[in-house]
Amino acid sequence: MFSAQEEFADSEIRANQYRAVLDSDGVLSGFAQFFPIEGVTRLGLGMRPHLCGLGKGIHFVRAIVEEARRLSPQNQLDLEVMTWNERAIRVYARAGFIITDTYERMTPTGTGEFHCMVWPE
Repeated sequence: MFSAQEEFADSEIRANQYRAVLDSDGVLSGFAQFFPIEGVTRLGLGMRPHLCGLGKGIHFVRAIVEEARRLSPQNQLDLEVMTWNERAIRVYARAGFIITDTYERMTPTGTGEFHCMVWPE
């Protein structure tokens, strides 16, 4: 059951790809993953649930984009979001991401439909 989560247990992957996102008081707001693909950094992100819906999402996403740009300025940036996640899609679009593709792929619970959203150059 936990085999799909092996990367979280791999200390090298965690150290290279994951960052904690802290607020101005140093309190954990969420996490960011910077997954390297040839010429692209695919972002994964999650905000603490009690912070959702408070207008903090755009700042959260843009801070992650800024860090991705600092880490790999030559790479394009994209992210995947499930098509049912309308709130996240709105935040990503307001932050500046653009939907460029929609496709199905396997998830731990079966097939899911995703948008690929790209940060404009």
